[in-house]
Amino acid sequence: QLTNPTCSLVPQVLKSCTEFIEKHGIVDGIYRLSGIASNIQKLRHEFDSEQIPDLTKDIYIQDIHCVGSLCKLYFRELPNPLLTYQLYEKFS
Repeated sequence: QLTNPTCSLVPQVLKSCTEFIEKHGIVDGIYRLSGIASNIQKLRHEFDSEQIPDLTKDIYIQDIHCVGSLCKLYFRELPNPLLTYQLYEKFS
């Protein structure tokens, strides 16, 4: 149980991106295809600035894959993978 109700176990970037994808991302390959690198970096910068960007802007609607790409980038840059090193043998 969390002591701070404003604190969350799920980072805002993942909440915002997955909610947006659930609402607007019903397209083939949403997590398989990459978005435009400049759009991904712009979106990343907005989240890094502790803003919650407006994902309904045309730039993100037209390149919806950049939102999925940002999620993948977030998971790739974690210091420890979600499927931890200790559990790797069990998974493989």
